[in-house]
Amino acid sequence: MSDRVKLRYIWMVSTIILISLFFGKSNEIQAAVADNDPISSAPTGLNFGDYFLKGDVRTNNANTTTFKNGNTSIVQITSDYQKQQGYVWSNPSKMNYLNLNERQTLSMWVYLGASTSPGDGLAFVLQNYGNNANATLTGGNQAAGETMGVWGSDDTYKSGTSTDTVAAKAIQNSWALEFDTFKNDGVGGSSMFENGTPSDNNYKYFSNSYDDSLSQVASDASHIAYNYPAEPTTYAQKTTSISMGGFLGSNVQTYWYSMLHQGLKYKPDDGSSSNLKLSNGMWHHVVISYTPPADGSQIGHLSYTFDDKVKPVNDSLSVIRQPISEKNIPIDTSEFYKNSTQQFTQNDGKVLWGFTGSTGSSHARNMVVFESIPSLVEGDATATAYDDSQAGEEINSSNDEVYNGDNLRFVYNVKRESGELDWSGINAKIDLPDNMTYTGGNITYSDGSSEDISVNDLSSASFTKVLKDLLKSGEPKSATITVEGVANSDTPSVDKEVASTTASFEGTNLIKNVDSPSFTIKATTMKLTSDTTDLDLSSKSNIEADSTASYIDTNVSMDNSKVTAHYKINDNSEKMQSLSSGSDGKVAIKVSKTDLNDGNNTLIVYVTDSSGNRSNSITFNINKPTVAPILIDADSEMSFRTIHSNGKDQMVKRNGSWKVNVVDNEDNSNWKLSTSAIQDPDSNKFDGDLLYVDDNGSSQSILNGSIVQIADQSTFPSNFISDGNTYQVANTWDSDDGMILKADSGAKSGTYKYDVTWDLTDSI
Repeated sequence: MSDRVKLRYIWMVSTIILISLFFGKSNEIQAAVADNDPISSAPTGLNFGDYFLKGDVRTNNANTTTFKNGNTSIVQITSDYQKQQGYVWSNPSKMNYLNLNERQTLSMWVYLGASTSPGDGLAFVLQNYGNNANATLTGGNQAAGETMGVWGSDDTYKSGTSTDTVAAKAIQNSWALEFDTFKNDGVGGSSMFENGTPSDNNYKYFSNSYDDSLSQVASDASHIAYNYPAEPTTYAQKTTSISMGGFLGSNVQTYWYSMLHQGLKYKPDDGSSSNLKLSNGMWHHVVISYTPPADGSQIGHLSYTFDDKVKPVNDSLSVIRQPISEKNIPIDTSEFYKNSTQQFTQNDGKVLWGFTGSTGSSHARNMVVFESIPSLVEGDATATAYDDSQAGEEINSSNDEVYNGDNLRFVYNVKRESGELDWSGINAKIDLPDNMTYTGGNITYSDGSSEDISVNDLSSASFTKVLKDLLKSGEPKSATITVEGVANSDTPSVDKEVASTTASFEGTNLIKNVDSPSFTIKATTMKLTSDTTDLDLSSKSNIEADSTASYIDTNVSMDNSKVTAHYKINDNSEKMQSLSSGSDGKVAIKVSKTDLNDGNNTLIVYVTDSSGNRSNSITFNINKPTVAPILIDADSEMSFRTIHSNGKDQMVKRNGSWKVNVVDNEDNSNWKLSTSAIQDPDSNKFDGDLLYVDDNGSSQSILNGSIVQIADQSTFPSNFISDGNTYQVANTWDSDDGMILKADSGAKSGTYKYDVTWDLTDSI
């Protein structure tokens, strides 16, 4: 007997020790997080008054107004106490709803506590029941625990129940995405009853079995899943027969339910073997994107990302990121109109959106910070980067290598897309990638306006600027910020990884964040320099781009014979060229005008040596003047000699050298030059005529609408063609032919003026 007592004593002591250890573990994270930490550390979000409403539910413990971090509003769904329920919904009277007929993006941060024994978690809910929507018990009271305030309740064990019974107690006309931090896997049957005997009085352990089919999920792990709360197919009935006990005890058939978890996630998507644990002291970033149904369909699609970024609530916690995402989840929009109680009609095409949450005997604080309300303003932000020293190639995950000295360009585009309001008060803050020397930039708006960004604006680690409002009606609707600089590694002899940086665009009614691509500045043991990189071809037939190659380690001697220049003109193929003999490292790339386009051209040059070393790239900008294929180059004013009237007709010769040229830049032309003239209306009338005299002495008037051909490319004398393309028409005239002025005998003294038209035609 004493042995039995002793054994019992040892068992009781062991149990007390185990309980003590268990509770010590459960408080491990909580001890590191003070009550105000989630508030003081809250990420930047929208500042609002009544865009969100506390659900009209008697037992609602949510708080939409009390908590702030500066200008950021923080919504508390549940506090860190047992038996809490929280319901928060968008306020349609303030134009806050989700439009099922438009693309919508919702971004927010959620806090799910800091405990190893947390509450049930949060659910993101789309619903069309109303502000009083909630999950209920059989008697009509609000349901907490595993329902999270949205799923139907399993609170009766008797045979009259069914999945329809459970679904009828969920929020109707809804779809939910749960962030479940507590596994409800209590086994049904006798475990639902005190002492294992089925009776109404003993039925005390219900509503704790929705996760009992998730055997792959550890008991202390979290999970994410979704489904339609008001659909009977979301639940599965289970049953077993239990003896009433006693000598003649009869059996009672008992029932309980599990939930079907669509899209179940219980491990991060990054390949980690760790279980998902969401109550870890992090603010978790969530983005939910909705795409409306195609024409003739009722099926929209929803995608979400979780933990694309996180923020610990205090500095004592390590960053724990557990990325989860799923794309193109089908959303049957007819589900929002099945119950006759509706906030919106189907023709409205809108639903409410918000969060529900609950705690049972285990509990944790659950909070939300909102970054966007798509019905008010829907917008987008993108960040791209380009290497202009590599022909403007985009820098991305598959092409992330640049070289020291490369000219890089970072482009941030912000665009308002839809919604009821302007995107206003946009404060742009761009964290600039390091290992760069910034040279300037600009901001351009879709209304055509622009402003420069100076080097001084880019002198710190970030660039900030309040942008113009992006408008619902009129322009601008978008802004593009371009920042330019030169890659300048602080460790040029080894590869340098440059991390992605964040650009935030924080408006009063929409906040968008975007990350620039990361990249690697490759090690460069050689360098290439040039005194000037802006070149002008002018009228030359070629131009030389000069630079000098050397080694960063000045102890390494240059041997031109071992160095090869690589160059690329515009988007053409790369070419190679050896250096002249010697050790001066001189690189001279001769570019023919035939290889250039009219206007601006880029020549990108770098060098390599026989040991595999490479230099940075230099970009030369070469201007080739834009010329017409065929043009007339004539003096704007030409004159005839001064004569004295003698009462007779006179032929007046040209004064000095006239310039009338045809510049032909085409290879296969067949042009003809004609001329005509009228007396200037502001000039006194001249008593005479303006003639063209050919080399045979035949003359024709070019006045009064007469058009006379004066040159033909096919018969033009070659000795009057200069530079291969300039046909010097006036130089072919002798003093007695070409353009001649005839003065009649009655011509009076004076100065007279004619307007001459040179007419060039080309036929193939």
